[in-house]
Amino acid sequence: MAILKLTQITDLHLGPTADYLLHGVNTLASLQAVLQAIDRQGRESDLLLLTGDLASDCQPAAYRQLDQLLTENSRRAVWLPGNHDDVAAMQQNLIHYSAMSTFESGNWGILTLDSSQVGQPGGCVADRQLQQIEKDLERLADKFVLVAMHHSPILINSVWLDRQRIVNQKQLHRLLSSHGNVKAVVTGHIHQQYEGDWEGLPVYSTPSTCVQFQQFADQFALSDQPPGYRWFDLHDDGHIDTAVAFVDNFNRL
Repeated sequence: MAILKLTQITDLHLGPTADYLLHGVNTLASLQAVLQAIDRQGRESDLLLLTGDLASDCQPAAYRQLDQLLTENSRRAVWLPGNHDDVAAMQQNLIHYSAMSTFESGNWGILTLDSSQVGQPGGCVADRQLQQIEKDLERLADKFVLVAMHHSPILINSVWLDRQRIVNQKQLHRLLSSHGNVKAVVTGHIHQQYEGDWEGLPVYSTPSTCVQFQQFADQFALSDQPPGYRWFDLHDDGHIDTAVAFVDNFNRL
């Protein structure tokens, strides 16, 4: 049975230089540690799914660092923006990784959405994007579909993060569920592991490659969990296996 092997990494928050720190964590070092952990798991040939906030504040140099790191390690990757990203800067500096709204392999299609809003931390899927989603889903009608976006469409029982979920999530849900072939929705942004149900659509959120947010917090708070990632095995019958893994023995600076 054919399997599309996929690893999601998210919320990298790379800075303009290799020594950039976020809450005391060197984000380039933590990303490198995550890639090494993926290798140790035997998933070095997985397609990487990068679900936004690749830069700490849309710095071109951050994207160039990422492009260099991925190419040096011969990684395949697809990406989408988060609220800390700038699509134009990403397209200009991720020179070995072109923007794509869909990726197809075997019985599966991966649909990448932009849920970011300029100058806002919260999510929204613009009308023009909704029109493109409709076209992409029609083209992928004969495949199982995994939908990836940065922001969560569901409540995660964390007051401050729940204010940032996708505001037009009902409209988006109607669109995604109407085609009958969307098997899962994958998100970042919340810097933690979460699995939920979006009125029949499974939703999987993934820890950051750098720092994690405290679960179920009313206001911003960090946890002491190490960098992490999520892997997926997408089977050709539409079945999905997935789990989260954390980096062992990661030393914060």
